[in-house]
Amino acid sequence: MGPSALCVTPVRSRKDRIAFRRLPFDLYRDDPHWVPPLNRDIAGFLNLRQHPFYDDGEAGFFVARRGPRTVGRIAAIRNGAHNRYHDDRTGFFGFYEATDDQEVAGALLDAATEWLRGHDLSSIRGPFSPSTNYVSGLLVGGEPGPPAFMMPHNPLHYGDQLEAWGLTKAMDLLAFDLNQEAITAKRWTRVSRRVSNRVGCTMRPLDLSRFKEEVRTMIDVYHDAWADNWGFVPMSPGEVSHMAAEMRPVIHPNYCAFIMKDGQEIGFYLGLPDYNQVLIHLQGRLFPFGIVRLLRARKRLDRLRLLLMGVRREFQSLGLDALLYEHAFTTGLEKGVFSCEASWILETNSSMVNAMERGGARQIRRYRIYEKPL
Repeated sequence: MGPSALCVTPVRSRKDRIAFRRLPFDLYRDDPHWVPPLNRDIAGFLNLRQHPFYDDGEAGFFVARRGPRTVGRIAAIRNGAHNRYHDDRTGFFGFYEATDDQEVAGALLDAATEWLRGHDLSSIRGPFSPSTNYVSGLLVGGEPGPPAFMMPHNPLHYGDQLEAWGLTKAMDLLAFDLNQEAITAKRWTRVSRRVSNRVGCTMRPLDLSRFKEEVRTMIDVYHDAWADNWGFVPMSPGEVSHMAAEMRPVIHPNYCAFIMKDGQEIGFYLGLPDYNQVLIHLQGRLFPFGIVRLLRARKRLDRLRLLLMGVRREFQSLGLDALLYEHAFTTGLEKGVFSCEASWILETNSSMVNAMERGGARQIRRYRIYEKPL
């Protein structure tokens, strides 16, 4: 085998894991908009024994090399929770990165396909890294700039690579921008008060002193609210606990609240300061000093990502999303946050898309999920 021959191999050794984790740092070296992922996060997903996703799932990780140079990576994923919930045999791929070379892209997708067929799966869909509860989608269009916290970023030619291999669009995920110049806060407040008076509900903030219980309540509402949505996968108790531990240091209580009716939580939103404004400078290293910079910057960040939002299904036709948007935006303005990204929203979620557009929000990016029968 010559030094320029392409070779795709499973990730087995420590050297392979480092190559898988470090590849984006090489590919995006000259991209001013790329935000390096935290090394610990990628290392966690590579650990099949410890990450709670693998309590009900499996993954095969692959790297592509030309001689000594790593030129691509991919993960093939079996998500047991998804296939039980949707009663199908869908396989997934994620963590996709490749040089601008169709041979590399095809070889990676071929390797993932072979792994999925070997696990009795009948289609391939993605990218999900590793499911809809984590980083999802491929950037296919929109305004330039760094992504919001926990959103993907990639060269636009990735979409061409996937389509050339035979993948087609399954669903688009939309990102909207709400900013002080475009949003009329008083109008949102009028609508919010009208809805809350009609329904008989109030808002209450997140209680950090009961954080674990609050997270469980949030996920319970989320599971009910999203149960009928395309691609939804319920989170396992282990994933919920893991998420709570990961999110505890970065959650800001001002940007999370519940809708209350008759003493019960019937809706919520979770916003996070856009930590990518800091992470873009940390080169994936949170320790020893990155965590200090992150926490110190939390009160100074002027952008928010609206990460999760949901209203229980029996209350979804009452316009309660207006309360959530109004609370998130007006609270943000009070704290010096002047713009917010709501992402992601299914393109088929017409009620939420219409609410965004009526409220003055602007679609700024589009992310795509692809699929193909095997």
